[in-house]
Amino acid sequence: MTEFKQIIGRGTRVRDDYGKYFFTILDYTGSATRLFADPEFDGEPVRITEEEIDEAGEVIEGSIDIIEPEEEGLEEELEEEAVPIISDDTEGIPRKYYVDGGWIEIVAHMVYELDSSGKKLRVVKYTDFTADNIRSIYPSAAELRSKWSDAEERALVLEELESRGITFEQLAQATDQPDADPFDLLCHVAFSAPLRTRRERAER
Repeated sequence: MTEFKQIIGRGTRVRDDYGKYFFTILDYTGSATRLFADPEFDGEPVRITEEEIDEAGEVIEGSIDIIEPEEEGLEEELEEEAVPIISDDTEGIPRKYYVDGGWIEIVAHMVYELDSSGKKLRVVKYTDFTADNIRSIYPSAAELRSKWSDAEERALVLEELESRGITFEQLAQATDQPDADPFDLLCHVAFSAPLRTRRERAER
């Protein structure tokens, strides 16, 4: 039972960076169904749905069997919980959400942007998003260097990047390079140039 739960646990893990938000269990032998029905481990199931499929994998009409919970009053509770009311903040009221217990970690930095058609959202890594934007403004590292060497031009570079949602703080965090020189970090992300820290650049 423990091994089964560990295997299923791997499938239930959400991976935002791979777009994995759900999983499917194909239970050919009935073993998974049997092992899921484990009151000692998981408690009593709230609802069980059984259905038959044909050779083509289609659900046979009329074969769906829903086993309702036997506990009195649980059906009404399930009906109330079936359609949870979750705010999507469209009311325009800013709010904070608090979670007690547990732990949180950042597993990936992602950016959602419109594709070339301007209609469909696509997910890109923050570093890839930064690299594409830098190369669209400055096609070469030499051109970026010529702008960066002048203080006024450098300010315009920073302003342009920030207008596109790119900051050095986020970029340093996404690349795990907090000590990198800003210019070298830009060239490293966009043009695969060697990465140096501020100290190394000063010594050079």
